[in-house]
Amino acid sequence: MDKIGEVQARFAIEELFARYAHTIDNYDASGWVDCFTADGVFEVAGEAEQGVGFVGHEQLTVFAKAHIRLLPGTRHVMTNHITEFQDETNARHKCVLSGTLSRPESVYVFASGWYESNVVLADRHWKISHRKVYLDNIEAIKVEPLANHMQPMINWIVDNGTAM
Repeated sequence: MDKIGEVQARFAIEELFARYAHTIDNYDASGWVDCFTADGVFEVAGEAEQGVGFVGHEQLTVFAKAHIRLLPGTRHVMTNHITEFQDETNARHKCVLSGTLSRPESVYVFASGWYESNVVLADRHWKISHRKVYLDNIEAIKVEPLANHMQPMINWIVDNGTAM
């Protein structure tokens, strides 16, 4: 890949992740799912090595709709993007995550951590083939007042996800 092609690919990948955040935060489940390949994976890292994941557009849609229903008022912010190209159609991506949850009484940090992703160029568009989220603040979301808002989503993920 030449330098111009690499710069264009980096912008397109960052645009993909901006679209990922905007769609879920604006209650657009199908737009969020469209950020993934047909067999794409979204994985939530567990406290141990094993995570819980959602595979393919059908499961990703179910996840997105649950997120929208159980955690309205989120804002996902991603910074410090690092993209390493494996070749012209495959890349590894890592970025820092900060997520807020707006409630009448306060704005909470519901997610502090990072994402690691594999992205692929499919039909001239970059798509996520596997995305894993790691949280630094897992202990904070287990205690009040944040636990009251987070526990329904955490329980849903555990009950509906596939062990990875």
